[in-house]
Amino acid sequence: MNSMVEVKPFKGIRPKHPASFCIKPYDVIGDEELRELRQGDNAIHVILPEGDGDEVYDNARRAFQEALEEHMTRDEPSVYLYRESSQAFTQRGFILAVSLDDYAAGRIKKHEETRKEPLEDRVRHIEATAANTGLVWTVFRHRADITRLMDEAAAGQPIADFDKYGYRHTLWQLSDSSTVEAIRDAFRDVALYIADGHHRIRAAHEYGKRHDDREAQYVMVFVASDDEMRILPYNRVIRRIDSDSFMEDIQRYFEVTRLGDPDEPDEHEIQLYYQGAWWQLLPRNVPDDLVASLDVSILQQQLLEPVLDITDVRGDPNIFFEGGDLPRSHYEQLVHENGNAAVFYLHPTSIDDLESVADAQRNMPPKSTWFDPKLLTGLVFHMLR
Repeated sequence: MNSMVEVKPFKGIRPKHPASFCIKPYDVIGDEELRELRQGDNAIHVILPEGDGDEVYDNARRAFQEALEEHMTRDEPSVYLYRESSQAFTQRGFILAVSLDDYAAGRIKKHEETRKEPLEDRVRHIEATAANTGLVWTVFRHRADITRLMDEAAAGQPIADFDKYGYRHTLWQLSDSSTVEAIRDAFRDVALYIADGHHRIRAAHEYGKRHDDREAQYVMVFVASDDEMRILPYNRVIRRIDSDSFMEDIQRYFEVTRLGDPDEPDEHEIQLYYQGAWWQLLPRNVPDDLVASLDVSILQQQLLEPVLDITDVRGDPNIFFEGGDLPRSHYEQLVHENGNAAVFYLHPTSIDDLESVADAQRNMPPKSTWFDPKLLTGLVFHMLR
């Protein structure tokens, strides 16, 4: 398979006041935060507008038109460098356009199934705005030459630099032809892996098949080196354990030990908080298979399904997910407030696992990875016509 990936600059549309306009990605905004955001002048009206049925997409179209007329700067063709930094962690990557032919040909590798409803929603949203309004997050295996290009870009003067959600967000614009050409060359033999945004990229591909505008054949992506990003735990919370024999039942599949003051779990170690105590669960059997040996798979196949009868983690109302750097006290509080609740606290999936699964053209279970920090929405838009 030809592994060349075609990347290119695009004419970015940017907010004049990014600190107030930019928000979190649409899929990590809770109900309360959504209500607050809708009181302000920001990207929420474009990405998660109010309304029912078709009205939602009409409102998105209207809000985007209004933003274009009142709040936006139009750039010459550019590549951007976007960095998020805190005292603890820095993540950066280029924002550029990549050919959807590369996605169709499998050179931009996926690790997750897309579902019909969210896919249709994203396609209709692109139809309404004729733009990529959010970033598809991709990673590549570390390359010294690309790191050097990022270092050089970061030595320049940024076009945006502000604090939000506990991180410093800095954006550089790269438009001179020699820099852009060097970036295009560097990516010619690089495989890209989708980290986050499977529905967004597939929706862009569906849109591109229906429209022959040149820009519609490309999608805006954030590309980061796999050694400059982090995956945090994506834990499972069970609202209610009804079985009296739950602790007994799990011992068929796991060696169970009570923990005093637990450390972070190792790979193939699941920690359980239940009835006021932390427990260590070590699987009696770790399958010799790329996907089945992932901790999220072990939990799913050896506990959630056989013991708790949870087969559809996305649809079952008895389970929800908490991703990120939340303290244990947060989980203890959740369980205390909900009586018979339980928390499964996991070792994070590694970026190596993600790349290996994608290389093998396999899929990970739902909710396997929580990337952090999240990329802001509204920093740059890519117009498709």
